[in-house]
Amino acid sequence: PPCSMRISLRESLILRDPHLIEIGSQKNLSNAFAKLYGLVISFMRKFPNPITLFSGFAFLCFASHTAAEIKETHKIIEEWIEVETLISEEASTWASEQASLSDLLEALEKDTLTLDEKLKISEEEESGAIKQRTELNDRKEKAEKAMQTLFQGLERIQSRLEDLHPLLPSPLAERLSPFWEKLKTDPENPRIPLRERVETTVSLMQSIHIFQRSVLLERQEFTLNDERSREFQVIYFGLGAAYFVNESGTVSGYGIPTSNGWAWTRMDEIAKEVMTGVQMLKNRTMPRFLQLPLPQPSKIQP
Repeated sequence: PPCSMRISLRESLILRDPHLIEIGSQKNLSNAFAKLYGLVISFMRKFPNPITLFSGFAFLCFASHTAAEIKETHKIIEEWIEVETLISEEASTWASEQASLSDLLEALEKDTLTLDEKLKISEEEESGAIKQRTELNDRKEKAEKAMQTLFQGLERIQSRLEDLHPLLPSPLAERLSPFWEKLKTDPENPRIPLRERVETTVSLMQSIHIFQRSVLLERQEFTLNDERSREFQVIYFGLGAAYFVNESGTVSGYGIPTSNGWAWTRMDEIAKEVMTGVQMLKNRTMPRFLQLPLPQPSKIQP
């Protein structure tokens, strides 16, 4: 009977089914105890001697102990099967999760490479931006210095032009009056922008320069020593000297610039030469040299 029970347990272990093991074990234990009980009764009948009976009782105890061991072994096998099943399930779950983790790790590695490349590009762009910002700051500083230099130079030129203003002949001064008005600074006329100031100053200087390098004929009204205002034709040789004559050619003279404006001196004996010069400038006679006195202007104090 014990051999039969072991064979049943091995078959149940091969099947690895806890339900089948439970059924097989119960049947085997029932059969084993029935046969064991029958053997004990037969033994007592055949051997009524107490010693012999004690030996049978010892055998019975041994058999009971063996049955307890078999039951405990059955319990251990059940627990082992549960552990093996749990290990198998966990292994299957881990294989699935490992594949997912591998894919996730690969994606993270790609993202890391992409981020490293973008970080490198950002660092290069930042370095370029810092360099460009430095260059722009240098250019800004140079421009500010140039602007300051230009402003200071423009202030000096404008001051010189204001000193030169009384020396300008009245016809030229009248033509340049709009430019002078722009350069005036007072509460009612705020200073114009720097660019416009530069353009106005350049226009003034250019007009004065052209007048200085030219011989021009102007009509002008002024007063001589007799305090009588007359209109004269005036030949200007730049800003150095001028000669005037009336329409009839009877009154003539010359003029020189002073710090208070132009001073006119009457000299009727040069009327003929001055009139000839007027006709030459009007293209009414052939050009020739004129014999005119060269006045020496006094030193002008700005």
